[in-house]
Amino acid sequence: MTTRIIDYPALVKNYDNMIETLEYDSMRSGGKAKLNADALFNMLALRDRYAAKIKAPIKKEVTKNG
Repeated sequence: MTTRIIDYPALVKNYDNMIETLEYDSMRSGGKAKLNADALFNMLALRDRYAAKIKAPIKKEVTKNG
């Protein structure tokens, strides 16, 4: 079985774009806000989960000798 490489930064960026679109759509009418509430909640939870998997670059400490 092959392992798939998941591009988490791109995934989080796509989720942000979809969340912004749903939020804009929800602002336009109360009925759509009610319909989009569950989807927004789930998408925000998934975005947070995927954002946690993004590893920050490790910074090496530079010491000066002398």
